[in-house]
Amino acid sequence: MGQLWAKLKIFDTFRNRKDTIMATVNFSVRSSVKGRLCPIYLRLKDGKGVDIRVTTRYKVYPEYWSNETQSVKQRIVHMDIFTLDDKANLTENLVDLRSLVLKEYNQRVAQTKSITREWLHSTINREDNSRESITLNDYIEEFIRKIESGEQLYNHNNRTERYKSGTIRNYKGFKEQFNLFQQDLKKQLDFDDITIDVYDRMIVYFNNKKYSPNTIGRHVKNLKAIMRTARDQGLHSNMEIERKRFKSIKVPVQEIYLTEDELQKMFDLDLSDRRELEIARDVFLVGCYTAQRYSDYSRINSSHIRDLGDGVKVIDLIQKKTGEQVLIPMRAELIQILEKYGYNLPRTFEQKVNSRIKDVGALAGITAIINKEEVRGGLKVLRKVPKNELIKTHTARRSGCTNMYLGHVNHIDIMKISGHKTEREFLAYIKVSKEQTAQRLNTHPYFTKLMVG
Repeated sequence: MGQLWAKLKIFDTFRNRKDTIMATVNFSVRSSVKGRLCPIYLRLKDGKGVDIRVTTRYKVYPEYWSNETQSVKQRIVHMDIFTLDDKANLTENLVDLRSLVLKEYNQRVAQTKSITREWLHSTINREDNSRESITLNDYIEEFIRKIESGEQLYNHNNRTERYKSGTIRNYKGFKEQFNLFQQDLKKQLDFDDITIDVYDRMIVYFNNKKYSPNTIGRHVKNLKAIMRTARDQGLHSNMEIERKRFKSIKVPVQEIYLTEDELQKMFDLDLSDRRELEIARDVFLVGCYTAQRYSDYSRINSSHIRDLGDGVKVIDLIQKKTGEQVLIPMRAELIQILEKYGYNLPRTFEQKVNSRIKDVGALAGITAIINKEEVRGGLKVLRKVPKNELIKTHTARRSGCTNMYLGHVNHIDIMKISGHKTEREFLAYIKVSKEQTAQRLNTHPYFTKLMVG
């Protein structure tokens, strides 16, 4: 965003130098139909009788646009079809387009060449023509190369960041699956081939492979992100992915948490003769007692320990995913684990911890049968699975949040520890049954006060 505001400032400087620029460039939308993408028009005017309006390749939802400010409105509804990142990208593209037109206009006037509609149309579409030979599959390769190298960044919370390693892995996985899908179609797809019909066939293809809705949704989401980025760069004008039916499927996932008793069973296990399981157990429990993500709890070391005075110590860290600072109180079990390693946890790998913590769960007797309902290939499937087989690194964070909640810790305080932004997000995250809620409320003063009468 800093680069964007710098561009805007530069433009204002040029606009005020009337001896240099005798023209103005304005943007507008000429439709008021809500929920439908409409083209943005560019109007070039000067004081010598030039007044030309042409359609740009950029489109926007009219309800998000202001003709008065010639920009996206300051306050928009954050939704999948038009996000804050889309707003930032569109704004930057229009700033670049305005600068290009004014620069080319000055050069043309200096050369005493005529200003025509054909010239203006050619100027604003020059970038399209320079890269029109690149195919969708070529672009996917280029996109992944650039996000790996850091050449291409993304906007997050009004700051530019590199793509995370997990996100890059997701895009690589999408590329592999998209190639297999094209082999199944017996056709190489290009930008203009991405239609609702191709979307439907992709859903059928993934369902036939027995993929879950969320896995399918992730691949669709990645395709839409790549198509949007390519469109912003002027490589195509295909708007099919913006249709409501071209949606990224996402359904709630049945997740588990470990109770305080189950965590104690893990804690009490003597794994001194099985060092790999011991380390996996200890790192996992640190996650349970801190309610952090694996990327944060697995890297805790002595530099994160902060003394608040009066013998009170907390873990002070900046969350990798959000950039938020969190201060985490340290319960006795957490201190005991950290002291074992001199407050520097051993280095671990998430995939190995995911595998080994299931074995730890089995040794701790956390093997109750769980009825797990999931959708595979578009059909609901009920599986009976031992609970230890469902334990994974993220179970630690969910267990920590849920146990704090059941332990009557105020949920606002828990959110300050976990880093959840909203109550709605937090309450949807914890795993508490109606029965547990009733038991938790049973000791609340509202339900225990004596009748006066």
